[in-house]
Amino acid sequence: MPTFPSPRDSPCRLLLLDPHPLLRHGVQEVLARQADLQVDGSYGRSGDLLQRLQQQAAAIDLLLVDALPIGDSGEGLELLRHLSRHWPAVPILVLSAHCNAGVVSLALQAGARGFLSKACAPQTLLRAVSVVARGGRFVPPELRAQLNQSRRQRQQPVRPPRLSTRERTVLQWVLRGCSTGEMARRSGRTASTISTQKRAAYRKLGIRNDGELFRFRHLIDAERGGVTRPGTASLPPVLNRPRG
Repeated sequence: MPTFPSPRDSPCRLLLLDPHPLLRHGVQEVLARQADLQVDGSYGRSGDLLQRLQQQAAAIDLLLVDALPIGDSGEGLELLRHLSRHWPAVPILVLSAHCNAGVVSLALQAGARGFLSKACAPQTLLRAVSVVARGGRFVPPELRAQLNQSRRQRQQPVRPPRLSTRERTVLQWVLRGCSTGEMARRSGRTASTISTQKRAAYRKLGIRNDGELFRFRHLIDAERGGVTRPGTASLPPVLNRPRG
């Protein structure tokens, strides 16, 4: 059974942010079964969460947030950066329906200490909360494997694929966690056109799904032609265990 920090002989206090009331209720039901966990606030809007932190951040041990999809304008990323910049002592665990390695990487770089799919089992949620609340990091094993593979591939010179501007844009949106419908609305194109451009780009890259796309993330913004070395921006280390 996961254990939680209680330096004041009190439960681990967390704040929950998710725009969907039904999901918030379900998460609270899972967390309520843990005697040393306390949901101290549940919010559907980020503004309400920020107001609470401005008033009582010192009393909060963990933030469990749905800051995604990140979207083209980066609202979710900006929220994570804002939280980690203004309240660095309060760790952030992201719980999202968008769960590919590209989105996980962006969330970790923006300040999240852990990342979970909303499809995870209740025990996985409790384990992740325990690890992150105690100062560690948590990423599911299947995503850890993709992140580690990407680190190895960044060391190899590669030739960028010949993607059209629109194909490249679609892949950038996919890596940010946008759905086909969101991409269609943002671009003014039909969902069918977006899907066609996505399939064409996947064929050029020789991949089959969004998870495999992350292996080519370092190529998506590369200039056409010539040989380039993948970007060297480092990812935070991923360890599913607490510090110390």
